[in-house]
Amino acid sequence: MAGIEEGEESLRGGINPIVRIGTTIRRPVGAWSSAVHELLQHLESVGFRGAPRFLGIDEQGREVLSLVPGETPWPPRPTLFHPELLVSSAVLLRVYHDAVAGWTPTVPEWQLPPVATGRPEVICHNDAAPWNLISLGHTAVALVDWDTAAPGPRMWDFAYLAYTLVPLAAPENLTLMGWPASTPVSQRLASVRWAYGCTPSQWDELLTTVPARVQAAYETMRTWAAEDRPGWKAQ
Repeated sequence: MAGIEEGEESLRGGINPIVRIGTTIRRPVGAWSSAVHELLQHLESVGFRGAPRFLGIDEQGREVLSLVPGETPWPPRPTLFHPELLVSSAVLLRVYHDAVAGWTPTVPEWQLPPVATGRPEVICHNDAAPWNLISLGHTAVALVDWDTAAPGPRMWDFAYLAYTLVPLAAPENLTLMGWPASTPVSQRLASVRWAYGCTPSQWDELLTTVPARVQAAYETMRTWAAEDRPGWKAQ
């Protein structure tokens, strides 16, 4: 992208070069962007409020998205540890999944291939994690960065949310991840299960999906680093 022009504010923290202009966000597009734009337009049409609105393409060829008011709880800060953020995030993901169930874009070209395991029940966000949450106070109100959306099972999305937000880590690793050593992991896992509304079969699926979901995230990062993608270059 060309240098930042007057009125543009460069935003840090993401992989892609992103700028803010007034109440809009400008981001680069890819081959998958048309499908993502259709997804965002579908969500708007059914009244789902937990995603930015697609507003078009600007003169530089960037997608224009509405700015979602709020803040991200990442890097770790007190909001991240609050039980309400956990519960509201799971509710947000469930409402999203229900809003997109049975829907597909007219040109289903995604950046990531459809999830190879399980039944493709929904269009997964595929990176439902603290760094892509927007909160108001302690309440999660939106998910952003939809570039890796692709068909997959509901529990594929939910497994990553649980892994990153419960979080599902050994006690000795919590502080390394920025979490308090006293984080009540078992209690938080029970809360997120209730908040999403997992059926017994979904719960069983979740517990078997988490290792595969984490491994898939690791493999994607390795692949993109090997491809020398901006933001993913191996150090």
